[in-house]
Amino acid sequence: MTGSLRRLFGPRQRRRAESPLRAELLSVERLEERARGLAASFTLERARDDRGQQFFARVDENARVLRDAYRILADDVHRGEFLSPAAEWLLDNFHLIESEIRSVQHDLPGRYYRELPKLAPREMSGMARIYAMALELVRHTDGRFDRSQLVRFMAAYQTVTPLTIGELWAWPGMLKLALIENLRRLAEETLEGRASRLNADRYLDQIVEAGTAGPLPRVLETAYVVRLLQRMREYGPLVSPVRAEVEERLATQGMTAEDSIRTEHQAQAMGQVSVGNAITSLRFCTALDWTLYFEQVSLVEQVLQRDPAAVYGSMDFQSRDRYRQAVEELAEPSGEAQLRVALRSVESAREVAERKSADDRAAHVGYHLIGQGRRDLETDVSYQPTFGGRLHRFLFAHATAAYLGAIALITMLLLACAVAYVRRVGGDVWWEGVTALLLLLPASEIAIAAVQRLAALTSPPRRLPRIDFTGGVPAQHRTMVVIPTLLTSVSGVTELIEHLEVLALGNSDPNVHFAILSDFTDAPAAVMPADDAILAAATAGITALNARAEPGRTGSFHLFHRVRQWNAGEESWIG
Repeated sequence: MTGSLRRLFGPRQRRRAESPLRAELLSVERLEERARGLAASFTLERARDDRGQQFFARVDENARVLRDAYRILADDVHRGEFLSPAAEWLLDNFHLIESEIRSVQHDLPGRYYRELPKLAPREMSGMARIYAMALELVRHTDGRFDRSQLVRFMAAYQTVTPLTIGELWAWPGMLKLALIENLRRLAEETLEGRASRLNADRYLDQIVEAGTAGPLPRVLETAYVVRLLQRMREYGPLVSPVRAEVEERLATQGMTAEDSIRTEHQAQAMGQVSVGNAITSLRFCTALDWTLYFEQVSLVEQVLQRDPAAVYGSMDFQSRDRYRQAVEELAEPSGEAQLRVALRSVESAREVAERKSADDRAAHVGYHLIGQGRRDLETDVSYQPTFGGRLHRFLFAHATAAYLGAIALITMLLLACAVAYVRRVGGDVWWEGVTALLLLLPASEIAIAAVQRLAALTSPPRRLPRIDFTGGVPAQHRTMVVIPTLLTSVSGVTELIEHLEVLALGNSDPNVHFAILSDFTDAPAAVMPADDAILAAATAGITALNARAEPGRTGSFHLFHRVRQWNAGEESWIG
């Protein structure tokens, strides 16, 4: 890689600002070549790295430098000082930069970063692979991103080395951090130019005060020279020797005053473009739907989409994500291992589908990833549960015994403590028994509350897999919403029909039907005088709803009414 990435983890104090992330701008095709080259050259550390504090210290330092730069430049605005175009970009968009820094710090916890694969080469030792990729992309695009470019870069990299699911989810945050890293360097470059201009002003002020020119600095920065040349017109013959010396020093470097001015203007234009690109890309990263991007570039996702039952692709995002999490649990923390687990789950489902077993559920990858086929899949991929995982499974396999046993154990411990206290203060056996009897109910209540809280912490609710019907309910999944109710009066029927219409207006899919499942109230006879009028009102209401229905929804409303039956136990005619 061009440049040394190791400098990112260097000491906090630096004598000079680091150069912005700039290298040869590459087309999309050459970026793909670069991605494949990176994948071939990157070597991962064998042991898990635990140096995340250095990475986050750099993130905090970037935030500090940018805040300091903002305050300095804002003060210049208040004093009416000159601002470079890059400085104006930073001032106008600092609220976005600050917001993105806080967002990434919140969304990228230290534990998550430590789980990411790290690079082994000396100049990049300990750096997360996905962050090194982000830095390289910023370097060769000048921080200008678009969706197609990001997709093709990631896809090209994974033609050589698959990335882990965790790395793909960390990619948006790493891109933002790489952009913020570049903004920090650009801000330091802007402040360096500002410092050079201030030094030039001080030098000229000293000439006015002393009446004679002092020695020029040993190194003449371009911004320093341009500032001198701009202000020398104000002082006339007094600074003529200085101008002559400046031109002589420039000549030794093969430059003229016009060359210096042109170089400085080009540098300011480059800084403006780079800062503008970084801020525009930060906005782009905030607006992009990364869930769609993830599923487009994830190799595991592409494998699971081959589900023989053709169900996985029609599920909602949260359900698909649960399946991918199961792949992460079963695989070692590498992209290749996760890909193998996904392939094995699809192959297990395909074997069932080819046998045309009566249990069609086993032809779905979910059966093997989170269902009853999980144990067999674990055997196929040589997965060994941790001690905590085995304990969790044992407790769930004996849930009733574990729940009641834990309550009994805690209750006994509390009672034992109470009895021991009575014995210690001199109470006899009779008092010990009375104490245990009186405290039995309170102790059991405490035990139940403690066990239930512990169960909630150790066994959080799991989302049931769902099909995604946001685009409409397919004909093969046609369904009916049934409202069971009692028909008590004609006015009650009118309200019920209105309620049913409101429900239908909120669920306008033609493959969703609505029905009333009705009964009459209990009565001393099978038929009561008001029954016919009530039932006629309900029938008329359903007929009217079907008549007013939109095209394609005719027949979506139904009435299922049950007549009274004699119930000997109740000694009444009931629904």
